[in-house]
Amino acid sequence: MTDPRLIRTQQELFAALDSLLAEKPFTEINVSELTKRANVGRQTFYRHFKSVGDMLAFRLHSNLAEQMEIAKADESAEAAANWPLWVCRYAFQRVAEQPHISRAILSGEAGANALAAFRDQIMALNESAPDHPYSGISPTLKKYVSAYHAGAVVAVLLQWIDSDCSPDVETMSRFVADFNDTSNAVSYTHLTLPTNREV
Repeated sequence: MTDPRLIRTQQELFAALDSLLAEKPFTEINVSELTKRANVGRQTFYRHFKSVGDMLAFRLHSNLAEQMEIAKADESAEAAANWPLWVCRYAFQRVAEQPHISRAILSGEAGANALAAFRDQIMALNESAPDHPYSGISPTLKKYVSAYHAGAVVAVLLQWIDSDCSPDVETMSRFVADFNDTSNAVSYTHLTLPTNREV
């Protein structure tokens, strides 16, 4: 069982980071001002994280683990039908909780590694979907279709952050889940690599 003090300290650090990101770019934030804003000591910070960037890696990893756990918790037909909505709702809830951290990750401001980790998270979720939309695609092309979907998710989330997280989480979750259902209805199995390079 996780110590509640550990969770509370991490929450305070993430709240402080989100607050600082509302005021300045990610690259200008250091551990000293972050710990001061969170009202925790530097040693406490380093017990939890190696750096401010490590905080984002931790956030992405823990979000993916939690989202995968939610997605795989129930394998019934009803759960499979609701899977896209659950996954979308989770993403919009996390973004709404700390939009400035999300913006830093999604915009690439926090570095290419954070954005790549988020893209990998979206791709992993797509591949774990009950009705995996990419199952018939060649492995060579699968990475492009998956990256295309991940890019669309990033663009939608950034637009939503720019709109002050409006409309609400539930409306956006349903919209994106319904839109994904429509776009996933398209069969990707016809996608193949050309055998020659005719112009």
